[in-house]
Amino acid sequence: MSTLTGTLKIASDIEFFYEESGLSGLDPTTYTTVVFIHGMGFNGAVFRKLFPFGIEHNYRLVSLYRRGYGSSTPWSAKELALLQSSDDADHKEYLRLAGLQITKFLLTFAASQSIPKYVEERKTGGIILIGWSLSAVYLNAALVSLDALTAEELRDLESYLHAVVYYDTGLVAMGLPSPRPYQSFLFAPTVEERWEIFKQWISSFFAHPNVYSRDSSDLELIHPRQDKPGSLHSLTEEEIAEMTEPQMYATHDAATLGIKPEVFAALARRALFDKQYASQYLPGLKVRFVCGTESSGLFVHVVNEIRRCMDNSPSVVFGEEAEQARDLDSAYLERGNHFVFLDEPQWALAQFKAVVGH
Repeated sequence: MSTLTGTLKIASDIEFFYEESGLSGLDPTTYTTVVFIHGMGFNGAVFRKLFPFGIEHNYRLVSLYRRGYGSSTPWSAKELALLQSSDDADHKEYLRLAGLQITKFLLTFAASQSIPKYVEERKTGGIILIGWSLSAVYLNAALVSLDALTAEELRDLESYLHAVVYYDTGLVAMGLPSPRPYQSFLFAPTVEERWEIFKQWISSFFAHPNVYSRDSSDLELIHPRQDKPGSLHSLTEEEIAEMTEPQMYATHDAATLGIKPEVFAALARRALFDKQYASQYLPGLKVRFVCGTESSGLFVHVVNEIRRCMDNSPSVVFGEEAEQARDLDSAYLERGNHFVFLDEPQWALAQFKAVVGH
């Protein structure tokens, strides 16, 4: 199956590059648009193996390249100054801008492509937004930026966007502490060496004593299995090069990780656990957190914490101001690691569909 590509201008000086599966074989009046956002160091090409299977679900699959990746417009000097500042207020402004640009992409894509709107009774049409790994930051930022939309834009977005899925979300992206101390695996003298270590580690498989106990001592955080090759093992160097951008890992994404956890926690609290805000901005939105049960325990722990929010109160995880606010749920995939969509794309897409009940 050939991959289709496009660029979408959301402002006079900002374009997003994207790849997609196209409309061939879909019902043009009822298909659902599923937009994927990639993580750290890996670009939108990482989702290509999903594209042939969209037709099975009447899904149009779109892989958005974040700013600075692929042909998407690089971040401006002014925007980078906000990110590289030591001021929390600047970081919040950067995140708000980044989130607003994601919502503008969704609105512009929906309008320019005349995609079907969501019909709740039939569970057809509309947009499902899926963020992988570090892109949870941008999902939260997009939700927090909704109050910057005009009333008309908000109504339009509400007629399309009906579900947001967080897959293998990192602790940093939610402002959460590690469940227990551990020795960093990224100690290396050069950026190039750290990238190689990260690339192999993040694509590995992990064996947990009990992935469902919700006890962090039952999770393997750092040490991958040595008896099972990682997800990149079967790919050629050319294939890996197509889906990776080490310079973004080392620069922009590394700077994003330098934002204080308190800023990310406040972002998550506003996006997901603010009852008054959620009642005004996409009140019917489904929010789903999902992890692979062969991913690092650092990702599984985030789903455990979301479960704790659901079973008790979000305040036990995200502070006293956090409250139940959105249609929130979580799921553990019965198998699969951080790259389940590479290893088992057909199965992975079916799992994402089941999670949102669409």
